[in-house]
Amino acid sequence: MKYRQLDKITSIEPGKKISAERTLQEDEEYLLDHFPRFPVMPGVMMLEAIHQAAIWMIRSGDDFKYPLILLREVKSVKFGDFLVPGETLQINAEVLKSDGNLTTVKANATKQGRTTVSARLVLERCSCNDPERLNTDQDVSWRAKKQFLEMFGPLLSDGS
Repeated sequence: MKYRQLDKITSIEPGKKISAERTLQEDEEYLLDHFPRFPVMPGVMMLEAIHQAAIWMIRSGDDFKYPLILLREVKSVKFGDFLVPGETLQINAEVLKSDGNLTTVKANATKQGRTTVSARLVLERCSCNDPERLNTDQDVSWRAKKQFLEMFGPLLSDGS
């Protein structure tokens, strides 16, 4: 993941809700073009931050059973305030409903109490569809769980 948009998870109820943080650093590559005299986090990157939080929330809820969590739809996106280097996003996401493999999530990111982005995301849990003999699903699921543990620690994966 080239653009990891979460620094830490501050709380999690696996499969239900998550809170996380992301502090924008002044040396981030994309800030060179966005914008040279007024560097701000692109709106699509703020949206990606809430998307990544939603993925970890869903994955942790079923013990990383599904290798892929695909973004199927983004609804009601609203952008608010800018985020400049040194400022921190407070990211929150919670499940609104689950229907089969689809999960609808309400998510937002704020800074100092002001909304930077909010949206409803529809995500789908699915397999890789490779032949079972290749063990792709198990491998991808294992790698996702390993990445979660490396990035956020073992206590969060247990819902603590």
